[in-house]
Amino acid sequence: MKLSEIRALLRDNGYTTTSQLDRFDVKRAAGAVIGVDVMFTDGTVAYLPVEPEGA
Repeated sequence: MKLSEIRALLRDNGYTTTSQLDRFDVKRAAGAVIGVDVMFTDGTVAYLPVEPEGA
């Protein structure tokens, strides 16, 4: 998953694309990306679900 895709997920879920990120963890199931845990520098953690391809 590219950083631009993570930024698009942030935007789609109501976060600004300039949010200060600490780290992120891409979640997978059976090899497919199902979501991303995003940790912000203020300590907030958000789970951003990814729509399955073809949906």
